[in-house]
Amino acid sequence: MANASMEDLYHPEVDVEYLEEYVPGGYHPTLIGDRLGGGRYTVAHKLGFGGYSTIWLARDQQRQRYVSLKILTARASSDTREGEVLEHLMKSDLLHVGKQFNPRLLDQISFHGPNGHHRCLVGEPAGGSIAKAKEDSTNLMLPLDAARSIAAQLLLRLSSLHADGVCHGDLHLRNCLLRIPSFDDLSTAELYERFGEPFEVPIRRVDGKPGDPYAPPHAIYPMALSMPANELNDPEIIISDYGTSFLVARTPSPTLHAPALYSPPEDLFSEPILQPTAADIWTLGVHLYEVLGERPLVETFAWDRDDIVAEMVTTLGPPPLRWWNSWALRAPNSSGRMGGGELRALEDLLRAMMAFEPSERPTADQLLTSAYMVKWALPAWERQKSQNHTTQPTDVGISR
Repeated sequence: MANASMEDLYHPEVDVEYLEEYVPGGYHPTLIGDRLGGGRYTVAHKLGFGGYSTIWLARDQQRQRYVSLKILTARASSDTREGEVLEHLMKSDLLHVGKQFNPRLLDQISFHGPNGHHRCLVGEPAGGSIAKAKEDSTNLMLPLDAARSIAAQLLLRLSSLHADGVCHGDLHLRNCLLRIPSFDDLSTAELYERFGEPFEVPIRRVDGKPGDPYAPPHAIYPMALSMPANELNDPEIIISDYGTSFLVARTPSPTLHAPALYSPPEDLFSEPILQPTAADIWTLGVHLYEVLGERPLVETFAWDRDDIVAEMVTTLGPPPLRWWNSWALRAPNSSGRMGGGELRALEDLLRAMMAFEPSERPTADQLLTSAYMVKWALPAWERQKSQNHTTQPTDVGISR
């Protein structure tokens, strides 16, 4: 357990949501067994959490299946565009192979709780993130063909998003989730037998007073749905979390929300985001490096802008004169498991995606015709599909 500071309301706990958000405007105090949507959805377990939401596994009593409930903080519920963006994507008649990586919005509900009015997005459950899978692996690496396939899936998804007029705005590997096999036929008891019962940790106020009604009596650790990256042979992904996404045509002055380590240089230098899809391309390029290699492209202990820019310059060479000076160059850290031709093609792809000038970055469609995608990534994804694994996703188990 982490130590409380003088300003903390609650004693902090690791691996659960930020407990200080159990205040008016913050998280809804959710418990196992709660029934939402007029009693239709019964909370069975916890899937995860973020800065603006907690995500729960629930049983849809009407359709007898499991769903995910993304319960937004009351603060975020008042101005979120996530439901609008997901509805736009679902209603689109665009014919694009990348649409299969869309998360499905099954329902939207809202309700009032002790911390305010909350919106809740109902979707299909997904597994752990690519980031969590890498953290749980023995070597922080995906099998090479699995990494190639994920690279293809990510770029196909981004191409589809951009074709539908949407900028994600917050791409990172914690938003890239693994598809999981359906377990709709499991009872709640069988679900717990397979994945473990919800594990609780008490929520305690620093001043010793009761937390009610703003906080639940306990927080719950997320369900164990992750699998080590080094054991993923046929991963299928879903890009999630559209809470800060936007329709490009309706957003003339967008704000990006990607973590600083993954932000494009124009955002770090506070320039207007005139080409938001080019910003997505940069961010995805940073993540493809991490998917195909061991470590992130940019690493710094302090998320200081100058440190991050220095890392960029060290890796990518001199940026435009209006930004920074020239630094040394180093190649992507994927050598040793890729042949020279593939490594050169990957470097060409990443350098194109991470061109300092937004106008010089290719579109997602153009990148799909690159040598790396055509010769290595897309064929790996096609091999995966041909083995009939698209309808039989990798199983998951308890990894706590």
